[in-house]
Amino acid sequence: MERSINSMPDFTDIKYERPDVDAFMALVKSLRLKLMTTKDVEVAKEVLFEYEKNLSHIYTQFELCNILHDLDTSNEFYSDELDCFEEISAKVEEMASGVMSVMLNCPCSSELRACFGDMIFLKAENSKKQISSAVVDDIVNESNLENDYAQLQSEAEIEFNGEKLNLSMLEPYLESTDRKTRIEASHKLDEYYMGRKDTYGDIFDKLVKVRTEIAHKLGFKNFTELGYVRMERYDYNADDVKKFRDNVVKYIVPISVQIRKNQEKHLGLDKLMYYDQPCLFKNGNPRPQIKLEDYNKVSGEFFAKIFETTPSFFDVLSQHGFTDLISRHNKSTGGYCMYLDDYAIPFIFMNGNGTADDVSTIVHEGGHAYAAVKSAEVSPFIECTSPTLETCEIHSTAMEFLSYRFMDMFYGDEADKYCQLHMTNAMLFIPYGCMVDEFQHIIYDNPELTPDERNNVWKELEKKYQPGINYDNHPFHEQGCAWMKKDHIFTTPFYYIDYCLSHIVALSLWDESQQDFKEAMIKYNQLCELGGTDTFKKLLEAADLPSPFDTDVMKKLAYSCCRFLEL
Repeated sequence: MERSINSMPDFTDIKYERPDVDAFMALVKSLRLKLMTTKDVEVAKEVLFEYEKNLSHIYTQFELCNILHDLDTSNEFYSDELDCFEEISAKVEEMASGVMSVMLNCPCSSELRACFGDMIFLKAENSKKQISSAVVDDIVNESNLENDYAQLQSEAEIEFNGEKLNLSMLEPYLESTDRKTRIEASHKLDEYYMGRKDTYGDIFDKLVKVRTEIAHKLGFKNFTELGYVRMERYDYNADDVKKFRDNVVKYIVPISVQIRKNQEKHLGLDKLMYYDQPCLFKNGNPRPQIKLEDYNKVSGEFFAKIFETTPSFFDVLSQHGFTDLISRHNKSTGGYCMYLDDYAIPFIFMNGNGTADDVSTIVHEGGHAYAAVKSAEVSPFIECTSPTLETCEIHSTAMEFLSYRFMDMFYGDEADKYCQLHMTNAMLFIPYGCMVDEFQHIIYDNPELTPDERNNVWKELEKKYQPGINYDNHPFHEQGCAWMKKDHIFTTPFYYIDYCLSHIVALSLWDESQQDFKEAMIKYNQLCELGGTDTFKKLLEAADLPSPFDTDVMKKLAYSCCRFLEL
């Protein structure tokens, strides 16, 4: 089954059509029967390719529906269609798991393994563990609750400075050089969350309960175990992740503490408060020195320069309408790269608002998109074109760090200042990401905790990962509710540590690029081209990249980052 970006439609030419799931299920039953009985490996391959083609169509329509919904959340048609997909997705996954189970045990499974390698079989075994008819309704309930949270976030409207702003539009005010503005914007934001605290808490409480119920029905001790299966952690476990978090506490948290002390001094404050944290420079954080409407053009030129090819893949995507970069009303929050399987084309979605985060997000999602294009033909199985998520995050995060030498294209004479800001934020983020991860481990290991007890868990973890944080007696934060702002905790449990793992590998590439940029880019390209053909650690080994679980790697990078930041 070929998938190529070469035959490129415009995004507006791709029409959404709700897939005929009944027809798909009938076809899958027929294909499963053929796969069960055939001893001819060529017939078995034809069956699998036919199945993959039809599964790809289902996924593509779901992905397209997501994008169209997020571009305009006020469009009720796509909201209703997403609800429909939530009803059918669990059934589709159950059917897909059934095909993979048959492949594991069909008469010519050994020949298929010889043809396609072990990875698709690992995925088949993993799929069997996380789906059954007994949990289909629970998974639909879980998805609906996740959508409830996402919709609540996208509908946020905060009156500030004479305007009604969504969450993305408020961000520039949160990092204002004027402390009064920062305080007012922060309080407005927190008042918004405080007024909906019980709603957010109720959604999460229901999510914990339904996820725990799903885990128990599938035979797991708790959702933590199931969460690791869902995240496809084939060659590391919770003990490895705990060791990683412990290393972060030992080697990265002290750096973040020093950063905050320096920030307090540079801002001329007696005491750094939580609303001061986004403003890292007294004269303001660097902002892109290009207009919002020029983001597509300059981004295309940037990727052409770093990959030494013209036009860049980003140019092609933007010319055909596969990028939407600027924040606006009724547009969903956040940023992502969504891959349209049938077309082998990534769509880059973000909410540009004129802050430094814009450029890092463009580069981050561009890294995802580049890797998707590079690995489009790596496997006949759509399940193996992309790797597990911690590796995907290396594609994106490493691109952020490798971009430093080209940042003058966005920031002009403030390029060095941006790089300092970006590295600073990385050192602040890694402890925060580990705090999110440990929070989820505790919550799902102890699902009987009350909402107040969960808030207390967060407060205690802040002392460990963000020591010295001062909330100036603001009730929303003082009560330990700040975790409610993090969408991953609601919608993608146990994902957040992947960003931390990827940061360490990405920093290793950055560290190497200081001495040999071309060699670092060779390793980066190698990782992208491998796609999802192997497990996390094996992909790192194949691309000659270090393991983030190696204590010596963490120590070395901590030193290099301190030197870069002149701490």
